[in-house]
Amino acid sequence: MKRRAIQYDIGNPLTASLMTRHEISTGLYAPIRVLLRESPEGEVAFEYDRPVSTFGQFGDERVDIVARKLDESLENLLEKAAN
Repeated sequence: MKRRAIQYDIGNPLTASLMTRHEISTGLYAPIRVLLRESPEGEVAFEYDRPVSTFGQFGDERVDIVARKLDESLENLLEKAAN
């Protein structure tokens, strides 16, 4: 069965720099990768790893603050797109 999907890297270099200045290894995960895909039933899904989870592994509150803002921004964007 053939299904359609496309992956995007989304992000802002300024936001990434807010994290990498504290934890350089966060650069492995910025920009954020998202997947827009079609399910077997033909429904569309938007998938991504939540920034707060991905960047939380570093245990740095300064990085966590940025990650929480990213989570909120992505959630707001998806809510607007769904309406």
